[in-house]
Amino acid sequence: MAEKQKEIPKIRTFKTDAEIFMREKKISQLDMARGAYIADKDVLRVVPTRRFNYKIIIFAGIAVLIVGLAVFFAFRLFFQAAPAPAGQAEKPTANFLPMDGIKEIIFSEANPGALTSALLEERGKNLRFDTVVYLPIKILKNTGEEKFLRAPDLTRALAWQTPSEFLDNLRPDFNLLTVYGRNSRDIAVILKIKNFPSALASLFSWERTLWQDFKPFLQAEDIKNISQFAFVDDIIKNNDARVFKNVNGKIILGYSIFSKQYVIISTSRDALSTILDRLIALPPR
Repeated sequence: MAEKQKEIPKIRTFKTDAEIFMREKKISQLDMARGAYIADKDVLRVVPTRRFNYKIIIFAGIAVLIVGLAVFFAFRLFFQAAPAPAGQAEKPTANFLPMDGIKEIIFSEANPGALTSALLEERGKNLRFDTVVYLPIKILKNTGEEKFLRAPDLTRALAWQTPSEFLDNLRPDFNLLTVYGRNSRDIAVILKIKNFPSALASLFSWERTLWQDFKPFLQAEDIKNISQFAFVDDIIKNNDARVFKNVNGKIILGYSIFSKQYVIISTSRDALSTILDRLIALPPR
């Protein structure tokens, strides 16, 4: 009798274990799948943090800086700023009082004496009386630049022996004028000041040499025996004034301060009167 054939033992697998487990627990494959899904959701997933590379930012910043500087210097080198149109960069001082005309005077820095000559030429013109002409002064610098004078520049250009205290008290604005009267043609200047008491004190000090500064605009016959002259008080258009009389009693120079802000110096009393009259009628703003 043939030997009874032996059964091949069953191989244990994960599937067979699962089937045995389901039979014992009386659960289905759907129940197991549901449990696996819920377990997977409850797992906290931790993603490793990627380290930030600061070197990239540093190198990028340096590169941007280099490019920016290169563009800036290239622009400065090849695209120079256009100069301001002539006549628009600077303007003369506005009129302090109503004028009958304006005449711009230009003189060269290399020849400062030309300014005095130009003023004498303007004063010598035969205009009707009670005419006031404003003379903005422009200097042609050695560099070729043209510039309107300000008050301290004017005192230097005319070589005035102005006290330093008075210069320090000046504002930049001024009006240089020619005034035409019935019997005289005069040069006058209006200077704007910062402090009245200080200006008045320095004007008293300036009286000793003021006539010398205005000598080019005085008549030779009017300054004979100049050592006997002196400034005296006067009232012009209800304003205090100081006038310089010669031996014949003729006033050849004088000054007044209007509204404690405007120093007026002129080569005659009539010119002072004309200027004060216009300032009173229409005070500067």
